[in-house]
Amino acid sequence: MRIHALTVLAALALAAPAGARAQEPGALPRDLAERITEVLNDPATQRHEGGAAVEAGRTVASDVAVLDGDLNLAGRVDGNVVVVNGDLHLVDGAEVGGDVIVVGGEIDGEDRARVTGEMVVFAESVSHCRRADRVDVSAGCGPGGPAVADPAVARAVPAAEKVDTRGSARYVLSPGRSYNRVEGLPIHFGGELETGGSNPLRLRATGIFRTEDGPEQGPERWGYDVRVEQFIGGFQALRVGARVFSVVEPIEGWHLTDLENSLSTFVLHRDHRDHFQREGWSAYAVVTPPRSPVTITAEVLWEEHGSVAPGTPWALLDNDRPWRLQPLVAEGPLRAMVGTAVLDTRSEEWDPSSGWYVRAELEHTLASDLIRPAYAAGGPPMTVPGNRFGEYTRGLLDLRRYNRISPSQRLNLRIAAGGSMSVFPLPPQRQHALGGAGSLPGYGLLALDCGARGYAGTRSGGGARFFDGYGCDRFALFQAEYRGDLSFRLNLGGARADAGAEGGEGDGSRLRILDDEMGWVLFVDAGAGWTSLENHHDENTAVDVGAGILLGDLGVYLATPVRDVYRRGGLSFFIRLAPRF
Repeated sequence: MRIHALTVLAALALAAPAGARAQEPGALPRDLAERITEVLNDPATQRHEGGAAVEAGRTVASDVAVLDGDLNLAGRVDGNVVVVNGDLHLVDGAEVGGDVIVVGGEIDGEDRARVTGEMVVFAESVSHCRRADRVDVSAGCGPGGPAVADPAVARAVPAAEKVDTRGSARYVLSPGRSYNRVEGLPIHFGGELETGGSNPLRLRATGIFRTEDGPEQGPERWGYDVRVEQFIGGFQALRVGARVFSVVEPIEGWHLTDLENSLSTFVLHRDHRDHFQREGWSAYAVVTPPRSPVTITAEVLWEEHGSVAPGTPWALLDNDRPWRLQPLVAEGPLRAMVGTAVLDTRSEEWDPSSGWYVRAELEHTLASDLIRPAYAAGGPPMTVPGNRFGEYTRGLLDLRRYNRISPSQRLNLRIAAGGSMSVFPLPPQRQHALGGAGSLPGYGLLALDCGARGYAGTRSGGGARFFDGYGCDRFALFQAEYRGDLSFRLNLGGARADAGAEGGEGDGSRLRILDDEMGWVLFVDAGAGWTSLENHHDENTAVDVGAGILLGDLGVYLATPVRDVYRRGGLSFFIRLAPRF
C-alpha cells in the first residue's frame, strides 16, 4: 500500500478544525450577505430578535428570520428560513418550503426535517448595521462601521455599489504561498497602500527572500513583486493594473492547496509541485460587474522564463535524502495575451453545497523564443538536443457542479481539461500531469506525465540534473464524489433531549455524540493525457475509486486503481486538509 505525503501526523498537528459545511474563516460572501439582507427587510418576513420558535402543527406562510438568537422549528415554514448569529434546531416533522441560511451558528437535526431548498451554513458570526427598522448584514458593519442614513435610499442602492471611501496603509511581512524544495520558505516584506474615494489606487510592493540553504547569499536568493491597480467608474467594477515581478511559481498549483503542499514538503520531504522562474512585467484589466457572479480578466505578459534546480531546504523526515529533480523548462522570452473568465454561483467558496464554478482560460503567444536547453542524458554518452517552442495557443477549463441531494447528502462533479489547441507541443512549464492525492490518488505522484520523467540528465554546460520535461500537451480529468453526514446517537428513553422549543416528550431520547462534524464520501476519478512530442507517449485513460471519512475539513481516504494499463497505481492512503474540489 502506498501512503501519500499528507499523513495523519501532519494533518492533526496543523489542520484547523471546522464544520463540514461551513466556509473557512473570512468575510461573508457578498451575494450571501445580499440574500440575507433582502429577507430580513422584506415586509412580508416574520422577523424575530433574540430567539423564536415555530411549534409543531403551526404553519408560517412567509419567510422567517431570527436575528441574534436561536430558532426552534417543529412546524412548517412555506418560505425561507434565515438565522443570523444563532443556531437552528430542527425537530422531527419540521418542514421548510424554501432555503435555509444560518450565519454565525449551526444547524441541528437536518436529518430529521424536510427542506425543499438548499441549506447554507457560514460558521463565523457577523455584524450588522441598523437604522430604524432596516438591518444590513455586512462585514463592514458594527462599531465604527457604516450606518444606513435613510432606509429608502439604502433600498435603492445595491449593496455591491456601496464602497468604503477610507484609505489605508500597512507594512507587509509574511511567508510566501508555499514551502517548497526550490525556495524553502519564501519571506515577503514590503508595504501596501490604498487611497480613499470611490476609485481607489492600490499599490503593493514586496521583496522576496528565499530561505533555501544555498551556498551563498547571491542574487538568486532574492525576488520582487510590485503591483499597482486603479479602479475606474466609481463602483469598483472595473480596475486596470500593472505588475513587475521576479518570482518562482508552480507549473501547476491546483492539485493541492498551498498549506497541504507546505506541510508535505516540510514534514515529509515530499514536494508535490514542480516550479520555474518568471521575470518581467504585465498589464491587465479586471471586470467584476455588480450583482454578477462573473469575473473577466485580460492580461498582456512580457516575461523571461528559466529553469530552477532544487535547493536543500530542511525537512522533518528523511532530511538526508536528495530532493526530487525538477523539470528542464523552456527558457527565454515570452510575449503573450491571456484571457480568463470565472463564473461562480456556489453557496460557499470553501465547501459549497450547491452551485456552479466555471473557470476558462485562453493564452495565445504574440512572440516566443522559448528553447528547452540541450542536456546530456544518463547512461551511454549522448546529448539530447533542445526543443524550440514558437507561437502556441492553449486553453484550460475547470467546470464544477455542486448538488445538494438531501439535507445531509451531496453529489459533486468536476471536469477539468486543457492544453494545446493545435498540433504543436507546449513548453514544459505549460504542460499538465496527473497522479497523486490532488487528481488521481490511486496512482503515484504525477504518474501520468506522457513519459516526461523517463529521461534525466545534466543541462549543457554542467550543473544540476533535470528531468526531460513536465508532462502532457493535453489532458482531461473527471471527478465525482457522493458525500453524506455521519451522526451517532444513543437512545436513552424518557424525555426527549432534542425535542425543541416546547420540550415535548416522545417515545425515546436521542443523545447526540458526534454530528455535523463527521461525514463520509465515495468517489471515482478518471484521467488521460496526450502529447505532440515524438520521444514521449500518450497516456491511456486511468480510473480509480475510493472512499473516505470527513472530520470537518480533514479527510482520511483510501483509493485504488481499477484501470491501470502501465501498473503505476496501487492501494493508497492519503489525507486532505481541504475538500477534494
